[in-house]
Amino acid sequence: MTIDINAIQKWSKIPKHIQEKLLENVFCSTCGTTTIVDYSIHNDKAGILFKGKCKKCNKAVARLIED
Repeated sequence: MTIDINAIQKWSKIPKHIQEKLLENVFCSTCGTTTIVDYSIHNDKAGILFKGKCKKCNKAVARLIED
């Protein structure tokens, strides 16, 4: 997992139970709603960007959490 310090600072401000829900609610074009695994976290102009894999099929997925 790669970590961007600015992104992790933003992420740390979100309560843990909300973080879990966000990571478990990612869209996969094959599976629909899934959990993101093996992800990297990046600071994005719109918020926090997660890039990783679908837990069910291992396909690439991403999740943007807007500021």
